[in-house]
Parts: sequence; structure tokens; C-alpha cells
Amino acid sequence: MPFLPRDPKSNLYSVRRFLKNRKSGSAFTIIEIVAVVAILVILVAILLPTIGSMIGRAESAQCLANMRSIHVSLLAYIQDKGTWPQDPEVANDFTQIDETWWLNEMLPYGINPETWMCPTIRKATSKSPEALKIHYTPGKFGNNPRDPFKFSTQPWLLEIAGMHARGANICFPDGSIRSMDDLVPPSP
Repeated sequence: MPFLPRDPKSNLYSVRRFLKNRKSGSAFTIIEIVAVVAILVILVAILLPTIGSMIGRAESAQCLANMRSIHVSLLAYIQDKGTWPQDPEVANDFTQIDETWWLNEMLPYGINPETWMCPTIRKATSKSPEALKIHYTPGKFGNNPRDPFKFSTQPWLLEIAGMHARGANICFPDGSIRSMDDLVPPSP
């Protein structure tokens, strides 16, 4: 590889003069190509972990936005109907949730099926045919309009899996969302 010629005025190496002095038909040498490829490999190796963490943070932010949207729609439902949404099929069974009922009941309040899905959980369960339609479990409250607001620490929504860095997200009556690890620190 030839050295860069010095610019007589500034006593610096001139890239422009170097490119002008090169033969117009000359090709890159193997060493130049290997050097460029090596630099690109190093840059990709540096950026890959960063891109992965950025995607994880974006999915976590989308999950929080989904929970806030559902919270607002639940507030609108309570204001409109005067009660918490009562799932008629499984009203007394606290271990089950009727996904289709919740999807249909909250649709008029601007909550589409996509809002009920956490992007992180959807990505993890995308190959499973029996994957859940909703990834947030609404709380169970009585018919009294004040029931959902009796206790400030009673969750309105629970994320079904703790796939985010800080555990499952929980939405409270005031609209705040906290992670499970904030509420119950992991045991040593």
C-alpha cells in the first residue's frame, strides 16, 4: 500500500492527492479488504448486545403503555356502568379468566386485542398454538362501584409472566405500575 503524499502547503498527508495519484483501474488489495471486514466485524460485535437491550427496553415500555391503556379503559368502564366488569362465566372462580369475554367487554372502551398482549410474552409464546389471548389478568371485585378503590395496594391488573428484567408488572388503582421485584425483593 503506497504512503499518502504530503500536501506541500500544509505539510499534511493529503487523501485527495492520494486518490488522484492512484491509477483509475487499480483495485483494492487483499489487506485493505481484510482490514475493512475486520473493522466491520468489531463494530457489529460491539453493537449486537446494545441492540438486544434496546429491543428489551422497547418491549418493556410497550408493556407499560398497554397496562396504562387498560387501566384508563377500566376507569371509563366503572364510570360508565357504575361497577367493575363482572365476568359472568367465571365470576366465582379466581383461578380462571375468560379471555374472550374480557376482549369483547373492553373493546368499546378502545382496548383492542393487541393491547392485551405484552410484546415480550407474545415473542416467547409465538410458536405455541395454545398461547393466551390476553397477558394481563384483571382483578376480581364485587358489584359495589367503590370496591376497586377500597385498598390502594389491591392490584387491578397483573402481568401473567415475569419476563421483564424486574419481574411481572402490576397496575394499581391510582394507575401506577410497579414490578414484582419492587414489591417483594428477590430472596438471596
